[in-house]
Amino acid sequence: MILSRIAESMFWIGRYVERAEDTARLLQTHLRLLVEDSSTEMQASANLLALMSVEGVEEPTHTDLLRLLAFDRHEPSSIFSCWAAARDNARRAREVIPLDLWECINTTWHQLPSGGFGVARANGFLNWARERSALFGGIARGTMVRDDGWQFLSLGRCLEQADMTSRLVASASVSGGASQWPSVLRGCGGHDAFLRTYRGVHNDASAAEFLILDGRFPRSIMHGLTAASDCLAKLAVDDADSSGRASQARRQLGQLRARLEYADMNELVAHLDEEMGAVQDVTAAVTELVTRQYFAAEDQHAWVTGGTR
Repeated sequence: MILSRIAESMFWIGRYVERAEDTARLLQTHLRLLVEDSSTEMQASANLLALMSVEGVEEPTHTDLLRLLAFDRHEPSSIFSCWAAARDNARRAREVIPLDLWECINTTWHQLPSGGFGVARANGFLNWARERSALFGGIARGTMVRDDGWQFLSLGRCLEQADMTSRLVASASVSGGASQWPSVLRGCGGHDAFLRTYRGVHNDASAAEFLILDGRFPRSIMHGLTAASDCLAKLAVDDADSSGRASQARRQLGQLRARLEYADMNELVAHLDEEMGAVQDVTAAVTELVTRQYFAAEDQHAWVTGGTR
């Protein structure tokens, strides 16, 4: 087992980079929906901020959304803050991170906008943010040894991906309008794959089924939960002391997978907020279990973590 401070940093690098990409996807989906129907801008903006657990903003506009979720240095959920936190964690784990991966993170941080920008520039920035996260993922897959460091990095990304996809799916239930599912599918990068899978038939149940249950699609909730469980299983192989706690975390993931897999899709769509909230609760609980087991101490030295370090 690698040092807990290294394991922790790898885990949070994975989460923060994934959160930056998925926040960009959420923002692009929201802005696309506003173009199609601008009459609900204030309510839709408030709903999105609530989905992202951002509070204290009254009557938000799309300008407020960009400030809070894209470039605000003081908002933990912003893309800027995610990359800054990823870089801080990468510095702590510098001895185990490949040079190319460090340069990717460091360069991205240096290229982040130093100030605000308007809606006209938003799409270009959000595309760039998604591309940088994709570059990070490609470099990591091509250069990292599949050791514990890789497993913690992958575990962080998988848990964050499942959590954020659930927020994207939940956004379909609060956006309103007849065209929110195509926009959500595009936000997840799965619109073309969905059309091929369902032969162009659009309805709420089939779109929800694809984004929640189709394990073949890498951004589905089921794929993220399954991959996270696989990472936990591999981490427990050579660590007898962690097998009990790892099993508890895997049990929670397995129970959630069974709940989603055997749910009636029409009922699931009818209670989408509740079901997606359950996904977020389980990913938070698993994060807490992993944090207590692997990151709580190293040589009797406490190492404190939190959801937004």
